[in-house]
Amino acid sequence: MAVVTTDEVKAVLNTTATTYDTQIATFIPYVQEDILEYTGNDFTDGYVSQEGALTIASSTGRGDKITDPNSKFLAAGFAAGQDIAIEGGYSNVGIWTIGSSSGAVTAANIFLASSSQVIPQDRTDEVNTAGSITVSRVKWPVALKPLAAKMVWHLIDKPKDSGVKAESLGDYSVTYAGSNAYPETVIQGLNKWRKVGMM
Repeated sequence: MAVVTTDEVKAVLNTTATTYDTQIATFIPYVQEDILEYTGNDFTDGYVSQEGALTIASSTGRGDKITDPNSKFLAAGFAAGQDIAIEGGYSNVGIWTIGSSSGAVTAANIFLASSSQVIPQDRTDEVNTAGSITVSRVKWPVALKPLAAKMVWHLIDKPKDSGVKAESLGDYSVTYAGSNAYPETVIQGLNKWRKVGMM
């Protein structure tokens, strides 16, 4: 599940209208990427992760797949619908979503919601200098959802494409996080999740 859902955005905006549902759904991944880039935080839950000689395979059937030869995914606490962070290796680094169907997580396999989007990566060869792959559960802070919702709405309501870092007009100001501009109050809210060295 993403940092915020369409229904959560609408709840923050106090609306049940479906007028902007498509735009909201479109902008959520952009906002999520901006949050990750601005904060330098992947929001991983250090308690639910698996590291080792994992294999990542592209698939068009059930979804792209991560395989653990030691069959520890279920024991590690991975479940359908969760967001996960892939780190290490030489590709596929970032946030991915586990499929929502029954059987999306088995002891040996995680089937992702994506299909044919990962770059095949076989880490069963320990000689490979790319190192091991770490898969961790992402735990989005609940307090981040209202900020993410406001960011989504800002992209719909006040889109702007500019290379400047900040601008103001009277008592209104925006600052750029990632590639998009957001109100200064939203940026200040994000600062509590910034990793050391990102200031």
